[in-house]
Amino acid sequence: MSFILEVADRWSHKILKALQRFPLASLSSFIVTFLLIIISEGDRFSQSYLMLISYKLAFVASLGIFLFPALHLLTKRVWFKLIGVGLLVFYYYLLPINILDATIITRHILLIFALIFMFFWAPFMDVSISNKNIWEWIQNILLILLAMILLSFAFYVIFFITMYALNQLFGISLESVRYVQVAIAIVGLFSVNYFLAHLPKYIMLVQTNRYKNIGIVFTKYILTPSFLIYFFILFAYIVKIIIEKVWISTNIDALALGYTAIAIATYMYWTPLWNEPNRKFRAFLWGTLFLLSLFLANQIWFQVRDLEAELYTLISLFTLWLFLVSSYFLFFEKASYKWLLFSISLFIVLSQSEHLINLSVKLFEDVSKMV
Repeated sequence: MSFILEVADRWSHKILKALQRFPLASLSSFIVTFLLIIISEGDRFSQSYLMLISYKLAFVASLGIFLFPALHLLTKRVWFKLIGVGLLVFYYYLLPINILDATIITRHILLIFALIFMFFWAPFMDVSISNKNIWEWIQNILLILLAMILLSFAFYVIFFITMYALNQLFGISLESVRYVQVAIAIVGLFSVNYFLAHLPKYIMLVQTNRYKNIGIVFTKYILTPSFLIYFFILFAYIVKIIIEKVWISTNIDALALGYTAIAIATYMYWTPLWNEPNRKFRAFLWGTLFLLSLFLANQIWFQVRDLEAELYTLISLFTLWLFLVSSYFLFFEKASYKWLLFSISLFIVLSQSEHLINLSVKLFEDVSKMV
C-alpha cells in the first residue's frame, strides 16, 4: 500500500510541475478532452450549430497543446504566451464554421507538425550549441514520446482487460462509446501531461552521450544499409528516366520526400559517431540530396503546365528547401541542426501561407460587410 501511495505522490508532484510550467497547454488539453467526450455522446446532433462550434473549439485547442510549450521553449517571456493566445483566437476566426473537411484537417495536421519540429529547435535559437547537444535533446524528446505512447497503450489495455473480466464474471458491461471516451481521456489528460512533465527543464544541462551497443547496431547495420538501398533504387530510377526521356509522364515527388527523410534521419543518427574518416560519407549523403534537388527542379520545368497550382507550389517549395539545406550542409563544415529543423517548420508554414492569406482576406471582407 505504501508503494502505491509513493507512486501516486510522485506522479501527482510531476503533474503539478507540468501545470506550473505549461498551464495553457494543460488547459488546452483539458478543453479538447472535455469537448471530444461531449461530442462522442451526441452523434445525432453532429450537424447542429452547437456541435459544429464544439468541433471548431476542439480543433483550435488541439493546436494550443503544441503551440504553448513550443513558445515556452523559445522564450519564457509572458507576452509570448499572450501572442500565442492571440494566434489561436485569430485561427478560430479564420476557420469556417464546418471544419469537417479533409483539406482543412490535412492543413491543420501540417501546422501541428510544424510546431512539433519547433520543439527540436526552439530552445537553441539564441545560443551557440553543438550538434551533439541538439541531437541529445532530440533523442530525449523522442524517448519521452515513446514512453508516453507505451504507457498510454498499457493503461488502455489494463482498462480493457478489467472490463472484459467484469463482463465475463459478473455480467458488467459498458457501451462501446465509453471505451472511446476512456481512450480520449487517457490521451488528453494523461499522455499530454506526462509528456509536459518529463520535458527537461534546464536545456543547457543536457549532456552528450556515446551510443550503447543497440544504438551503434541500429545506426550502422540497419538504418545506413536501408538508406543505401533506397539510394540505389531511387537513383537507378532517375537514370532510367533520363535515358528514356520520360520527364512529363513520371512523378517521383513522394519517392524524393521519403528518400530525403531517411537520408536526414541517417545523418542525424550518425551524430555521436562522426569522425574524420566519415567525411566522405557525409559529403556523399548531402551530395545525393543536392543532386536530387536539381533533378526535381528539372522535372518541375518539364511538368509545369500539367501540375495543379497548389501542387506546383508545394513541390517548388520542397525543391527550393532541399537545394538550400543540402548546399548549407555541403559547403559549411559547422552547419547546425537547429537551422535544418527551423527550416522544416518554416517550409511547412510557408506551404500553408497562401491558404491562410486567402482565409484572412475572406475574414476581412466578412468583417467589412458587418461593419
